[in-house]
Amino acid sequence: MFGYSYLENMYVCFQILRFVQLSIIDDNGFIAIVNRANYQSFVDNKWQFDQLIAHFIYQMNSGNIVVWQTSNDGGGNWGVSFSEQPTGTDAYREFEHFINVTEGKLFLADYSDLTMAAQFSDEPIPAIHNADRIIELENGWYKFTVRQLFDPDNCLEYFDTETDRNVSFEVIFTPVKEPVRQKMTAVYWFEAAS
Repeated sequence: MFGYSYLENMYVCFQILRFVQLSIIDDNGFIAIVNRANYQSFVDNKWQFDQLIAHFIYQMNSGNIVVWQTSNDGGGNWGVSFSEQPTGTDAYREFEHFINVTEGKLFLADYSDLTMAAQFSDEPIPAIHNADRIIELENGWYKFTVRQLFDPDNCLEYFDTETDRNVSFEVIFTPVKEPVRQKMTAVYWFEAAS
C-alpha cells in the first residue's frame, strides 16, 4: 500500500476483512490466534505443561500469539467471529491483546496444533488439516478484543442453547500505529491448579 496514508491503508484493510466466522473443535480447553511467520513454535520434544505455558507467555509478550482458556470444563466446539465492531451480545468476560501481522494473515489454532508444533520442529502452525482457519489482514499491529459470550463455568447449559449465529467468542480487531506493551504473566483466563 505504498503512497497511501495510514488511514487509507486501514480502509483497504477493512475492505479485506469485514466479518469472518470460523469453527474450531478444541478438546483441551485452549485456543489461540497466531502469527505463524513470527511465532517460534518449537519448545522441546519432551516439553512439560509448565514449560509450554511459559513459552506461550513469552511469545504473547513478543506480539506473536494470544492464547486463552476456553472454559473451566475443558474443550468444546466453538464458533469464533472476527469483525471490526462488536455485536449487541453481552460478553461474560473479555480481554485485549496486541498482535503484529507480518504476512497478511493470522491463524486460529487449537491446543493440538500448538502442542504438536511445540514437540516437533518440522510441524507447521496450524496443522495442515487446519490451514483453512485463516484471518486475512493487512500487515501491521492490531488490538484484538476477545469477548467470551457464555459462562465458562456452565458449558453444558451453553451447548444446550442457541446463541447469536452460534458465536462462542467474538474477536474485534482494531489497527493501531503502536501496540500498548503488555507484560503478560499468564495465559488469559487460565488458573493453574494449586
